[in-house]
Amino acid sequence: MLTEFQKRKLTLRFYMNDTSKDGIVELADFEHQGQKVAELRGIQPGSTEYEKIISTYVLLWETYWKPADADGDNQVTVDEYLKFGDILIAANKDAKNEKTKLGPSQAVFDTVDINGDGEIDLKEYAIYLKAVGRSEEDAKIAFSKIDKDGDGKLSRDEFAIALYDYHTSNDPQDPANWAFGSY
Repeated sequence: MLTEFQKRKLTLRFYMNDTSKDGIVELADFEHQGQKVAELRGIQPGSTEYEKIISTYVLLWETYWKPADADGDNQVTVDEYLKFGDILIAANKDAKNEKTKLGPSQAVFDTVDINGDGEIDLKEYAIYLKAVGRSEEDAKIAFSKIDKDGDGKLSRDEFAIALYDYHTSNDPQDPANWAFGSY
């Protein structure tokens, strides 16, 4: 069962993804995020890179959000999202397998890693958070908290573990709680 702390974080995450601000998350919200990332990166619609970004965000919807749609209306409410989060956290409670932690974040990592060097810097992370309405300041705070080794870059593992821990941790002191800025 989700704790109040987990509910608070997951509710915040839900509303970040509700880019239309209509109280539901649907495919259009993820397409909008992809479009915003492309715009912030200066990538023109119709290009191969643009289509790759959009398809990654569509994949995020299909893989990680649509399964939360309990009533099959292609819209996820906050209640559906919290119930689904509860199921996933319970199922992965004792996850020792790093693939369970790291797998879901790989496609996102590749979209955030603008220059393709296998690392995410602050500028790249700021674009990722701006696409869901977070500020530059939130991005700076978030990045400083989840860059565990302080080298100014997020590796695949740092990024994936931060996202996993954000969604699952019940520890108010966990730096991953800052993965999307102030909470």
